[in-house]
Amino acid sequence: MGNDISTILCVADINISSSLDQCLKELALPEVYVQRAKQMSLTFRHGFLGLNQSAKLEESRALLYRIYVPKKFANGIISYISEGTDIKMGGRGCMLLQHIGHYRGVPLTFDTEKLERLCGKAKKLVRDEHCLVSCTVPRGSADFLAEAVLELGICVPIVFYGNGVGLRDRLGLMRITVPVEKEIIWFLVPRSEVHLVEKTLIPLAHLDVPGKGFLYNFPVHASVVNLRIIRGKRTHAATMEQIIAALDEVRGSSDWRRLGSRKTGFFGSGEKTYNARGLFFIGEEEEVEIFRRTAMENGARGATMNSLEMRTFSDLLQEHSMESHSRSLCDIIVTPAVEEKLLKNLPKTGLFEAGRTCVLKTFDVEMHAFNRN
Repeated sequence: MGNDISTILCVADINISSSLDQCLKELALPEVYVQRAKQMSLTFRHGFLGLNQSAKLEESRALLYRIYVPKKFANGIISYISEGTDIKMGGRGCMLLQHIGHYRGVPLTFDTEKLERLCGKAKKLVRDEHCLVSCTVPRGSADFLAEAVLELGICVPIVFYGNGVGLRDRLGLMRITVPVEKEIIWFLVPRSEVHLVEKTLIPLAHLDVPGKGFLYNFPVHASVVNLRIIRGKRTHAATMEQIIAALDEVRGSSDWRRLGSRKTGFFGSGEKTYNARGLFFIGEEEEVEIFRRTAMENGARGATMNSLEMRTFSDLLQEHSMESHSRSLCDIIVTPAVEEKLLKNLPKTGLFEAGRTCVLKTFDVEMHAFNRN
């Protein structure tokens, strides 16, 4: 296990993806995982004479980058990407940092000389403490949930697709009503707003009913947050998201945006939450299947599978620069006891032997009691 690697999660509008790729190439990063996604927002339309205003859900294509970097250069790399892509401009995307546990057979090789020169002297970032709320639901449900959270004015939802495996087999005859295709929605919110978002999502998506979906959250450091909740014609020199971002920086956090005083308990009913562990395993299809099967044998309940593209931007070996390879991601949430048992048995699978390029990241999450049943 290594603690010297961090993950930068970057959601970039499709129009700046080429600029982001150029930044990653300049940094010579050896391993980046990319998948298609979309950012959701609202557009207000006016009827005749400006009457009958209505809100319409609008989506914009994006790419989700999972970037593995040396922990000591993480802040500098974020600054470098921010300046090279202008991602801080409204509606372009978001960027956040996650500290992780990291397992792999072949260690990553970075051009530390180049990283030191380009990112070593970066100024300290203004990082707000956020949580990423992850909600997995049957395909076709995301728009309804995204619109509900957008109307709260808290964040821009991010949607991508996957397939659920494992849980359907545990539900007996009920499995025929549980769709395989899933939508995963991410809500990047200030920590003070987590319970409000979850309180909104759980009854709307019936997440407390087996087979309806899954919800958890985990802490992140958000350096760039997309605040363009509403798209439309600008009527002022500064956009609303620019004003909000400026106030966040002046006040040192986003706590001033809280919607009044409220209790942090779920529904005010004392619903318990539990500390759990997130296990994200990336590898080739057969490696992911070995990991998923081993996880199930050691007590995991279910998993979500995603298709990724692995890109290498390393120029240490020119012939490999900008190569792309198909990969799969297995996303499993387990109790600490199951994680301990799984990690003890994983070496027997040979997944982390020399020559293997698969990677496992582990991190803390919080989930509700009904997700444990």
